[in-house]
Amino acid sequence: MCKSTEIAFFKRHQEDGIFHHYKVLGGDGKTRHGYQEVINFLDREPIISIEHNHPYDPVNPRKPFNLTGTWCTYEVGVPISEQEYQQAYQKAVANEFVIR
Repeated sequence: MCKSTEIAFFKRHQEDGIFHHYKVLGGDGKTRHGYQEVINFLDREPIISIEHNHPYDPVNPRKPFNLTGTWCTYEVGVPISEQEYQQAYQKAVANEFVIR
């Protein structure tokens, strides 16, 4: 676990006024143990997913890794308030949605 967990909120334009919304835990540049909750409105049913950072492990080189998760959101996302994120979350769960 991160010793001090930073939580930040972002959105990122996808197409035609549609945004992905992100709740990022771990902080800028924190790849180890960081993750983000993503709300995706591109499909008919919204998708809520969790994306974990999995750092490269030289001891286990075949183990999957992904360093582009949370720090990438800091690079390309537009900061938003927690309230704006919660509004997107409530919209996503108001009807049918998918959890991945």
